[in-house]
Amino acid sequence: MEAIQLRHTNDLHSHFEAWPRIRRFLLAEKTADTTFNFDIGDAIDRFHPLTDATLGKANVDLMNAAHYDAVTIGNNEGLGMAHADLNHLYDQANYPVILANLKELPRGNQPAWAEPYKILTTNNQTKVAIIGLTAPYQMTYRSLDWQPLPVEDVLDDLVPKLRREADLVILLSHLGLPTDRDLAEKYDLDVIIGAHTHHVLPDGEMDHGTLLAAAGRYGDHAGQIDLVVDDQHHVVSKQARAIPLGELATEPGDLAEIQALHDRGAELEEAKKIVHFDHEQTISDQGQACLDALKETTGLPVAFCSSGLFLQDLPEGTDTAEDFLESMPHAIHPMVTTLTGAELMALAAEFQERRTDLVDQKMKGSGFRGKVFGHLLIDGLDRDDDGQLRYAGRVVEPEKAYQIATLDHYRWINFFQVLDEAPAKINQKIFLRELLAQYYQKHAQ
Repeated sequence: MEAIQLRHTNDLHSHFEAWPRIRRFLLAEKTADTTFNFDIGDAIDRFHPLTDATLGKANVDLMNAAHYDAVTIGNNEGLGMAHADLNHLYDQANYPVILANLKELPRGNQPAWAEPYKILTTNNQTKVAIIGLTAPYQMTYRSLDWQPLPVEDVLDDLVPKLRREADLVILLSHLGLPTDRDLAEKYDLDVIIGAHTHHVLPDGEMDHGTLLAAAGRYGDHAGQIDLVVDDQHHVVSKQARAIPLGELATEPGDLAEIQALHDRGAELEEAKKIVHFDHEQTISDQGQACLDALKETTGLPVAFCSSGLFLQDLPEGTDTAEDFLESMPHAIHPMVTTLTGAELMALAAEFQERRTDLVDQKMKGSGFRGKVFGHLLIDGLDRDDDGQLRYAGRVVEPEKAYQIATLDHYRWINFFQVLDEAPAKINQKIFLRELLAQYYQKHAQ
């Protein structure tokens, strides 16, 4: 008999306040014949100054010290980084990145920094095949010159092959719990370690013979899976547990380490001088600048955003990357959406109906790092004396096509039904704070 332990993390999102305890868990004394450490993606999040300043490389350095045996990526790595930056994120990683369903355009090649699968061998010569998959956002990945592949096409190809070559097949899945359950029903997988939907499976979940495991988000849990295989390398038992962070002991130096990570990031961000303001830029000022920047960069006469995107004033004097990050920590991008006149009228009606309720509506997720929606801000869309909707001063015609500059934030969260399915082009190459920084630099007096 052989005991194999899998220790895993997922969706840490640069929440370094959990990191000292998580690292100790990963490095703790081994209690099995073989122990492997895995991360299931979204380890980075550019809301943290250290991650933003180093474009995630500081996260890689920290993970190097935790002795991971393999990781996969989440959408924060894949979509929160420019193509060239992702290509160099793992230059100094001492662990393999496993990713089978993302190819590089235009040639469709496997990224140089990732392997589609890897076979690890335990101390007792059990062969453990590891597959990595990430959420295949078709439109957004292609805008960054990546091509996601359909998950089932990849598994149709890999699972039979790896079943012949290995004793166990384990999926590192940044796909979400509903997808994990579907895959457990369809494929011969021993374990699926999940992520993306931030779910916690306290004692794992057995679906059609496949053990599902997941450890929440932000380091609020650490995952542990215990497998026993017989002398023929067949699985005899498998168990999972998501260990609450509160059960992992603290040490006296933890708070100082956490603060040092933040201070190091803030120092790097503060060294990046963005623009000098002769007077404070209030949240209201930033909202208007956002509308102006969206219109200017897209060449469109109509834009909308919301005041909740701006968390604090930008102070008078020389503002740095840290100031812009503190006000706009979101992973949110400019977007142009195309609507018919009839759809634009419906959207304007939604604006009017929801305007008051949205002011204090709490929200989080999908790249938003604020608290509430705030006040709806619109420029270039109004009504004439007869109540007819006007786009840049002209009455809207029901069959005509119109374009509006806005942010992808309003597409991913269900604010306005009209926007959910409307054609849209998202500029994944720039965050809101970078858009505003460029705008202020251009117009600085």
